[in-house]
Amino acid sequence: MQNKPIKTIFVCEFITAGGLNHQTLPQSLLDQGKAMRDALLRDLSDLPYQIITAIDARLTKPIDCHIYYAIQAEDDAWQKWSEIMNSVDAVWLIAPETDGDLAKLTALALQQNKIILGCGLSAIEVCSSKLATYQLLKQSGVNTVETYSYVEWQKTDGITWLAKPDDGAGCEQTVCFDEAVNLSQWLLAHQHTEKHVIQPYLTGSAGSISCVMHQGKAHVLSCNQQLITVKNNVLNYQGCVVNGMRQHWQKFVALANQIAQLLPDLAGYVGIDVIVSDNEKEETITVIEINPRLTTSYIALREATGYNMAERIINTLTNADCHWPVMQQNEALLEVGHA
Repeated sequence: MQNKPIKTIFVCEFITAGGLNHQTLPQSLLDQGKAMRDALLRDLSDLPYQIITAIDARLTKPIDCHIYYAIQAEDDAWQKWSEIMNSVDAVWLIAPETDGDLAKLTALALQQNKIILGCGLSAIEVCSSKLATYQLLKQSGVNTVETYSYVEWQKTDGITWLAKPDDGAGCEQTVCFDEAVNLSQWLLAHQHTEKHVIQPYLTGSAGSISCVMHQGKAHVLSCNQQLITVKNNVLNYQGCVVNGMRQHWQKFVALANQIAQLLPDLAGYVGIDVIVSDNEKEETITVIEINPRLTTSYIALREATGYNMAERIINTLTNADCHWPVMQQNEALLEVGHA
């Protein structure tokens, strides 16, 4: 991290900032993106920085920012973002891994030599592929869910199978079927055999770890219960209970630090999705994916921990003497748009 002082920060949340200005905005992704952006802007507004953002011209101006730029339907959003980046000291990027958008935004900021208040490009590239993430975790001895490309998948019967985009975010286009033949038919019918990966559907409690990483070390912020339902073979994200799985705190801390050491380019806020399974012998924690960016859990972190997380994250990334307090473990129910 550069030692250059930060005076201005560009917050770019892909969906609300005009990343889809040429198409209809998907309501679920818009709701989640807006909620994350507004929570971050609220936290940053309490700090001594000039905050700049961009908005899709179809949306209303956010409250907690000093300057905003409207992105019109005819605009080249990437060119506009580049121009805004050129005028600031630091960028805070929130984007889905889909189509490499988060990686491309990060590369754009690196080209302009900006301070990035988030993960490095190499970690983003690994975590943007569920297959690449699986291969790294598997080789390193981290318990993770078996993940296959369509051509490698054995189509074993007697297993409930799940398919999701290799570079997807949340539950977008994620389906599960009790029979391999039915999943195969769905993938072929939707022409998703190239883009989707296949995993066994794990039973247990869906959770996530919210943490801040820096130089191979993780500071856990909360241990969350994810609220996920399955209807008509489609997975739906209903929200989460921040710190709803705080009984697993010590094991989640150990796991987060293990991942931080594997991917030292993970920096700033990172979310780790897990399944906690109970069997007769022992409790098993399985890593599902790593999100190298803000997740919806961030929205309730201030309420759950009592701290301004934007301040904690910036201090961690820019201050070598930053001291981490002991996190409170209050529960906060968070309901967001369906994914």
